[in-house]
Amino acid sequence: MIETRTVRLTGLAVLVLFFIQAPGLRAQEKREPRLDFAVELAPLLKKFCFSCHSAKRKKGDIDIESALGSQPLVSRKDLWINVLARVRDGDMPPEDEDQPSFSQRRELIRWLDDSINKFDYSKVRDPGYERARRLTNREYNNTVEDLFGIKGSFSGGFPEDLSGRSGFDNSANTLFTTTLLLERYIGAADLVLRTALPGQARSEAEKKRREAVFVSRPGAGVSQEKAARKVFESFLPRAYRRVLAPGEIEEALTRFRRFRSGGRDFEAAIREVIRVVLISPKFLMKTEKKRTGDKEYQVDHWALASRLSYFLWASMPDAELFTLARQGKLSDPATLDGQVARMLADPRAATLGYIFAAQWLGYEILGTRIRLDPIDNPWCTDTLMASMKKETSMFFNELIRENRPVTELIDADFTYLNEELARHYGIRGVKGRRMRRVELDNSVRGGILGQGSILACTSFPGRTSPVVRGNWILSEILGTPPPPPPPDAGELDEKISENRRLDARQKLELHSRKASCRACHSLMDPLGFGLENFDWFGRWRENNRGRKIDARGSLPDGTRFDGVKGLKKVLVERRRDELARQLIRKFLSYALGRQLEYYDEGVVREIAAKVARGDLRFNSLIGEVVRSYPFQYKKNRSTR
Repeated sequence: MIETRTVRLTGLAVLVLFFIQAPGLRAQEKREPRLDFAVELAPLLKKFCFSCHSAKRKKGDIDIESALGSQPLVSRKDLWINVLARVRDGDMPPEDEDQPSFSQRRELIRWLDDSINKFDYSKVRDPGYERARRLTNREYNNTVEDLFGIKGSFSGGFPEDLSGRSGFDNSANTLFTTTLLLERYIGAADLVLRTALPGQARSEAEKKRREAVFVSRPGAGVSQEKAARKVFESFLPRAYRRVLAPGEIEEALTRFRRFRSGGRDFEAAIREVIRVVLISPKFLMKTEKKRTGDKEYQVDHWALASRLSYFLWASMPDAELFTLARQGKLSDPATLDGQVARMLADPRAATLGYIFAAQWLGYEILGTRIRLDPIDNPWCTDTLMASMKKETSMFFNELIRENRPVTELIDADFTYLNEELARHYGIRGVKGRRMRRVELDNSVRGGILGQGSILACTSFPGRTSPVVRGNWILSEILGTPPPPPPPDAGELDEKISENRRLDARQKLELHSRKASCRACHSLMDPLGFGLENFDWFGRWRENNRGRKIDARGSLPDGTRFDGVKGLKKVLVERRRDELARQLIRKFLSYALGRQLEYYDEGVVREIAAKVARGDLRFNSLIGEVVRSYPFQYKKNRSTR
């Protein structure tokens, strides 16, 4: 049940919020002349902030002096939100430093709020700069599988890909190429060729794969070079995923002649040329044809095909996408919509659950970086952790496959279980190892907030953390992260932490007595408390250490809820727009292969406005991302 009550605030925050939010005062402020920032407000920041937060002295890693040079200020949004929170809560400047007058503080807060939270994104339109990047390990594996029609683990020996600020491992700024990786590419190319084109085909599948590559052979009226040319004309555009540049066929034929003169037969020489292709940057890199000039331009049909396929499939385009690109039809809106629908219905779209959702929601690390000692926890098997990950991935893919409303990410009435995971949850009637869809009748397990993969990855070893879980909901699900903690926030006091007479709620209430701490904890902790009935590995509990768990929450706006069901109701009924915008941000970042910049927020809001006219369904949202300006346009280099 949700109810609303009047919020009690104390200290300077009360006064500041009163002056900002009181309707009568807002009307009065509209009549007041606005202060000139450069003349009157910037000197305030210099006077009261630069002594600690200048380019030379970056206390708390905050450099206000340098940030003032980045215009508009919203381009450094994270920093200025932090500054705004600190000024608003009264802990900047510190109490022992000179303080601005009340009117100065009020005007500075108003100006920062207008500049950051009320910025007009229609003033900026920029598709962003998409760098050439190498394929991720999984993209590489999927691409060679689809290129040759084979299955295998061809990237298993590659160094692990890192995630960037976007949260995804396909960000260009983290996809480094090392000497070790180059060596592994050579070994992987040999393995691919042994699997796809063995010296002698034994099975029907091997014969078909050979025929797909050797589309021509020397024979009556067909010379070896003519046959080789046809092979390369068929294979190279697929391998490079674009129209071939002048001379690329001749380059391949030159290599073919060299291998033939070295004693290799026709097929062996072709395989050696293909081996060179597989270690070429033209295959290993995701590149797009450039135009001259600094203006933005629409990407060509081949680049659009690759953008589509690596977004929805984490792999190369298929024959239908290549055909439409060759015909110049792919950017037609109706054609593009049809291809998105077709691709989402394809089994390869399961990568959205197993890669995109796993990295966005953070459960990809379960079973590797997050795992339990099997001796002390024999119940926590590798198969259980694998099932927990599969549950969330299969659940997410089902939302897309059935084109469900995005709110069902939070309050769906089904999930995927096998016997072991169902037993972990205390759900009866599920037998066997196979993961299958299970309908949930008024269950706390519906939606990601009741899934073990999420709950385990938002806990500490052996104990839950309302702070971590609440922060995860704010940051990852709603896209409204709290400001960073003040430098003097510290960890939970040891006397409080070790006091077994206090429960988690009482400990956090003591910890957040300071106004600067309370401002953030009042946002995070109530959300986390709503999940306290789930233990640190997602098992349901009514009591903890002999005490009945209090899973009630109260938000700063006065909204009260009780337990996970009440929390889900709050998120769906009051925060669904934030949920939709965050999902758009994540899809867009993953689709572009880069972290989003401030100017991308305008596109996010445009898409959100369009999908809000319907009922916020997954496929509509994905379709709008594909039709969006930054997905279909680019610049040659960054100009910001």
